[in-house]
Amino acid sequence: YDENWKTPEDLTFKLVDIVSKGGNSLLNVGPTAEGIVPQPSQDNLRAVGRWLKVNGESIYGAGPTPFGPEFGSPHPDTTKRDARGNKLFDAKTEWRCTTKPGKLYLHIFKWPAGSFELNGFNGKVARAYFLGDPSRRPLSLKQGNGTVSVSLPPEAPDKLDSVVVFELASN
Repeated sequence: YDENWKTPEDLTFKLVDIVSKGGNSLLNVGPTAEGIVPQPSQDNLRAVGRWLKVNGESIYGAGPTPFGPEFGSPHPDTTKRDARGNKLFDAKTEWRCTTKPGKLYLHIFKWPAGSFELNGFNGKVARAYFLGDPSRRPLSLKQGNGTVSVSLPPEAPDKLDSVVVFELASN
């Protein structure tokens, strides 16, 4: 039987990636012939469940990113095409964004050194904090010229996905 399990990191990224594009996620978990969900599947799903318990606000009822359906850049070899004849695209997996009214949720998967910079942002952020921080301690922000930068600690607070909340200023 199949023992090639999706990791909690992979499951979390796929869930956030789909929600950030306005989609719904359906996860197939196949039981054994005895009707038992294999222990590795249980362990990985529980890890994602623990992450959702802390960060579910950024997923349940969240809308898609305002920054486009996919992050990345055109493939360097412009002659290569996919099965539909479209130019290939190198997707970036460092971060994704989900939304709710008045909030952006920045899901950071690959931890940057020092700060996270968001380009092409024309709004105003009133405050930033980690969703997983119960005290909602504010993070230091710099804003201007369509860019917002938030200072980050040296280590990611969550190994699966650290979520930074941008509370937007009302106009």
